[in-house]
Amino acid sequence: MQASDFTVDALGGVVRIRLDFSDNEFDGHRFSKFRDPWCDAAPESRASDTVVAELLWRFPDAEGTTGSVAELSTYATLAAIEANRGRLLMLHAAGVADDAGKVLAFIGPSGKGKTTLARTLGTDYGYVTDETVGIGPDGSVHPYRKPLSVIRSGEDYKEQLAPSALGLRELPDAALQLGGLIVVARVEDFVGSPEVATLGLCEALAAIVPEASYLADMDQPLQTIARHVDQCGAIQQVTYRDATQVLSLVPELMSRTEPEEWQAVLPTEGAGVLSTVSQSSFMPVPVIDAVEAGGQTAILDTNRMVHVLDGVGPVVWRTLGRGLDYESILREVELEFGAPPEQSLDAAVDGILGAFADAGLVLRIPVPQP
Repeated sequence: MQASDFTVDALGGVVRIRLDFSDNEFDGHRFSKFRDPWCDAAPESRASDTVVAELLWRFPDAEGTTGSVAELSTYATLAAIEANRGRLLMLHAAGVADDAGKVLAFIGPSGKGKTTLARTLGTDYGYVTDETVGIGPDGSVHPYRKPLSVIRSGEDYKEQLAPSALGLRELPDAALQLGGLIVVARVEDFVGSPEVATLGLCEALAAIVPEASYLADMDQPLQTIARHVDQCGAIQQVTYRDATQVLSLVPELMSRTEPEEWQAVLPTEGAGVLSTVSQSSFMPVPVIDAVEAGGQTAILDTNRMVHVLDGVGPVVWRTLGRGLDYESILREVELEFGAPPEQSLDAAVDGILGAFADAGLVLRIPVPQP
């Protein structure tokens, strides 16, 4: 390793950043602008010695330094995520830890205030990350204490500042363990006290899946999230205007809320039914994962899209996937919901199967008529 290389503790492994001086000679002052923002992510005390990723980065001239430093943060994150695909549940989230090592992951898309949350809460709680929370199968959390990106008036690029430079706390001595999954809902014109709401599992999965990296590369991804929820409690949503309003809510968010019971509802091989109403066969297509909880079903299809079924839909999906015939599906629906008031039961179920077909969840095959 050259003296101009430096390494970063990222999601339980090490990213080695190797600066390329082919275009510009080494300059100690400019080099420090790359290395210093990462001073709180030194791997010696927190990560294994195994390098999981290497990133070759062109050393810029003086004029291009600010932009290059900002872009490096993005590419280092991408390298760390790529190295851990299929191994960790990686959520686009800010993370803070209490003294016992319980970590709250505040999940949301870019521009929804995660960095501001990390910066605000990190003065009282250990700063884990403002970008990606990596969660192991056992619920352990792997920190990524990257620089925080701070907007400077009149500057084209955000300034990259080490957590310690912003007065954020170190990690606790305790092992980090997932303590809660929180969906961020920052509303600029929100009036009144911040609100905390418990989300149903399937509703929460629809919000979380778009903010997970390489989720489809994991085995049983929706079931994996559900198992984490079993351990840390139901997923919550916090609605607020300003990050300072969230600070007093952290103890409440750290307390476990009993989650819903759930079950996997993947279709069995060869499942399918013949509808006598539309004279069509309906066969489930392969999906990545599917779970049912609280009267809803969340399905992750092979296009990495989440579908949430409610009403009668979960019963039809579950019974169809078990390989029941059409009459048996009708009986199951009637047992749970009764007969529909405005149409026949078989027509209602046929309509639901048609909606599944329109959504790409089943294959509709018209039966040739004699």
